[in-house]
Amino acid sequence: MEDDLLAMDKLDSRSDDGRRCLRSRMMDEARKPHEHGRESRNELLERIEKKTIEYGQLLLQAQQLVAMNKPASRDHKSLVNFIENYPNLLAEGDDEFAYHKEDLVTLRSGREYAWLDATVERILQLLPTKPTKETRLKTDDDFVLYFTRSRINFVVTLIITLLILTLLIVPIWLLYYFTVSLANSATDRISIVILLVSTLLFSGILALFTRARRHEIFFAAAR
Repeated sequence: MEDDLLAMDKLDSRSDDGRRCLRSRMMDEARKPHEHGRESRNELLERIEKKTIEYGQLLLQAQQLVAMNKPASRDHKSLVNFIENYPNLLAEGDDEFAYHKEDLVTLRSGREYAWLDATVERILQLLPTKPTKETRLKTDDDFVLYFTRSRINFVVTLIITLLILTLLIVPIWLLYYFTVSLANSATDRISIVILLVSTLLFSGILALFTRARRHEIFFAAAR
């Protein structure tokens, strides 16, 4: 369509009337289509605008699709296990999509410490816990397991809180202990080692439990 528009402009530039139409949109719209030998410039521009808008919407949808969260390994494994436990659920060949993890997206919102949630759930699976009323109402299938989300969130929050307190208190206590109790030449070296190890642990916690970027982790550790 852009080539047609360019050809139309070149054709109009060869005559005085055409050049006047190129300079005036009103004169161009007043010209009958048959004088041009094809659709009017206004109709062609409308078609181009419509296709451009459709193409832009397609790009935005593709961008949103790529930006969607990819399923976690445990979620993908749960889907595959569910399909394999019920081989007659889908027609033959219709279950092949489940084995292409790289092409799948999830509507589940990602969490900063989803892997820790998965670890807590795996521990709960090993424990002889009884299903709650909330989980019994969701399913009576022996192959499907549900855990109370509020309890998992509580355990995860407790673990993170303990880690933060440990990172704050233990290095300070160690520095105080070695400074007061071991007032010798080795105190400085021990203090430097404590600072290095504490900074390394702090950076590791940021990388594992948050979605901080590399430069953000660098500045946080530097401070």
